[in-house]
Amino acid sequence: MSTKKALQKAPSSFWRNTEKLPQHTCLNKNLNVDVVVAGGGIAGITTAYMLAKKGKKVALVEARKLLSGTTGFTTSKLTAQHALIYDELIGRYGKDTAKKYYQANMEALALVKKFQEEEQIDCELEETDAYVFTESSDWKDRLEKEAQAYEVLEIDGELVENIPLDLDGQSAIVMHKQAQFHPVKYLHGLLKSIENNGGEIYENTAVMDVDDKDGITCQTDQGYSIICENVVFATHSPTYEPDNFYSGHLKPESSYALVVKAEKPFPGGMYINAELPKRTMRGMKYHGENYILVGGESHDTGDGKSSQERYEELVEYADKLFGVKEVVDHWSSHDLFSPDRIPFIGKIFADKDNIYTATGFGKWGLSSATIGAEVITDLILGKFNAYTALFSPARELNETDKEDESETNARNDSNSATKPEDLANGRGAVVEIDGDNVGAYRDTHGKLHILDISCTHMGCGVAWNDGDKTWDCPCHGSRFNATGDVIEGPALEPLGKVENN
Repeated sequence: MSTKKALQKAPSSFWRNTEKLPQHTCLNKNLNVDVVVAGGGIAGITTAYMLAKKGKKVALVEARKLLSGTTGFTTSKLTAQHALIYDELIGRYGKDTAKKYYQANMEALALVKKFQEEEQIDCELEETDAYVFTESSDWKDRLEKEAQAYEVLEIDGELVENIPLDLDGQSAIVMHKQAQFHPVKYLHGLLKSIENNGGEIYENTAVMDVDDKDGITCQTDQGYSIICENVVFATHSPTYEPDNFYSGHLKPESSYALVVKAEKPFPGGMYINAELPKRTMRGMKYHGENYILVGGESHDTGDGKSSQERYEELVEYADKLFGVKEVVDHWSSHDLFSPDRIPFIGKIFADKDNIYTATGFGKWGLSSATIGAEVITDLILGKFNAYTALFSPARELNETDKEDESETNARNDSNSATKPEDLANGRGAVVEIDGDNVGAYRDTHGKLHILDISCTHMGCGVAWNDGDKTWDCPCHGSRFNATGDVIEGPALEPLGKVENN
């Protein structure tokens, strides 16, 4: 199939397209609540849900639309198998910490099942096996070491020579009794429960600053204030960080996904490879039809290389493996990695009481965010939680050298234009005007938009993403649409406009 023809449709999320959420108004008054939860992804929604169920008066506020960030653009694997991590964790922190990490993520699976049953949510939650496979003999030793770590930690899994996928695989490691589900359907159910339990939900409402000198007051972008006892920043990257700790310790990475109708059936299971380029797969159903999700092509966010080519690589891979009849949806996702691959969950700073964060989930936010919501809920309620120290942002970071999971391969430069007049409609690039580099985008009507390419978070230069038609920051992962509006933080302000004389 022609990949160019297959990808004519604009990027969009299968999960968001197959479950419509109700709209919520922006905050238009001052509020007084027990807890403000900033961020409308799985971390924020689950935290607000758990607190509301415990009788706390909660305000959930989202700067844009609910589930418009990473959660709405996930591969939706709910698993404790976070690629190859357990041998690394044993080497870095020891057996006890590695075991606790596994137990935390398995508890997250149990929590999702519990919430789904209690709220009677039809979210296609099903148990399945998860595999890390390799098609390269160079990676067999790493898989064997991971299998040994499974044995040491008593993880339900083992090394196998054959997997259900029709691949020339060298070997794989399987973790049994993992899960997959429809994330937007699941979180839609939690959102209903939040409101049923007295919680308030606001969209297009950003927390711009926090005054914690006399209690806590959250200042919003519309000029209204929310007085609260506790505030939780579940905003992908914290938008409140006075000393820039998180900006300095979180690495942004991008990856891509397709949902296709295929000629060949999907054999079941969830898959990710060990080597580069990254490849991840799972099946799903919608209205009785079968679909296959194929993802991968991981790279450092904002590297300026062609994302369109990355999408096309995935189409070719999916076509070779399954026989693509139609590309239904395609999208990119953007993740943040901590230095030790363990998320930062807990008090945002050791000396900031009653201010919390959950961030740095890597590519495994569905389980990490769920257990993170429990940790933060227990901290707010003054209860003991066995995983508080494991995830604490104040922990001593034990960084060791490891192979970079980000792909830096021979992609073409996405900024192919050298001057604005070279841009076709619907195209953007970093160009030079009067000796200065600026961002230029010509919209589908032919209007030229000239932007300051300094990210409004901390001033890094953004790069054009030709596959998604966005401006992406390589430093901290902020993203802006083609005309400069924020679509993902930590930036809160749009890119500046430049006069084109």
